[in-house]
Amino acid sequence: MNGAIGIDLGATHIRAAIVLPDGELIGALRRVLPADPSTRRRAATDVAGELLARHPGHPVDAVGLAVAGTVDGGVLTWSANLGLDAVDFGAELRASTGRPTAVLNDARAAALAEARMGAGAGAATVLMVTVGTGIGGGLVIDGNVHTGTAHAGEIGHLVLDPDGPPCRCGHHGCWERLAGGVALDATAAELLPDGKSGAVALAAAASRGDTTALAAIQRHAREFARGLDSLCAVLAPHALVLGGGIIARPGPVRDAYLAATGTLRWHRGMIRTAVLGDDAGLLGAALAASNAS
Repeated sequence: MNGAIGIDLGATHIRAAIVLPDGELIGALRRVLPADPSTRRRAATDVAGELLARHPGHPVDAVGLAVAGTVDGGVLTWSANLGLDAVDFGAELRASTGRPTAVLNDARAAALAEARMGAGAGAATVLMVTVGTGIGGGLVIDGNVHTGTAHAGEIGHLVLDPDGPPCRCGHHGCWERLAGGVALDATAAELLPDGKSGAVALAAAASRGDTTALAAIQRHAREFARGLDSLCAVLAPHALVLGGGIIARPGPVRDAYLAATGTLRWHRGMIRTAVLGDDAGLLGAALAASNAS
């Protein structure tokens, strides 16, 4: 069995590599994305062509793309982060590489990689939750990502408080607006002096002994646990894998969020933190592509 190209097209960077069947990465690269959306659109086909040209000794059977946005049938339907919509990445990659392709949301790709190769390996059902600016995730059942009608995994838009802050999806009180990085940022801007803002600044204040900052973090952690428990009540996963920048960064926010998982009523399986780091997206994309080829 040959390798597959895995590409992770994020909000600010693109990562790509040829992924061998054993998970080894060949020719791994990371590039800053240009500001212009039309140039960003070409980034995926450009890096795929570059990898094929530079590594002819490693045959590639398929190409996978993980992208920060909603995906349906190989088409990026909307991405606030990339400023793109209605882009048929699947068709563009097939045309440029001559290989079968798979396109999926980046959080779902990370979930697939962690379920097959990482923290959730061996579990029959894996729910991965990523906490960054927003909250995303994916459900993997017997090694396959559950997509439903297309958008299964948009868990950050689980409504916990209909009277809560507005979300860009059009609803109010979505989980990510109560427990994601955007919520921590808003709290930091409200509480901290001198215009300081952001989850990092809030965590730094808590580490210095600011009890107001620490109480705010714990409040967000309770909202994080409330959303998790609601999902576990419905899905009952064998493994719960937590990832994303908020969970990966050591400090009081990570500590509070992980501690809050001890209050879950409905989860009886294992809880683990993600282990694949920044490679999870491209690894999951390559796995999805290999499945499709």
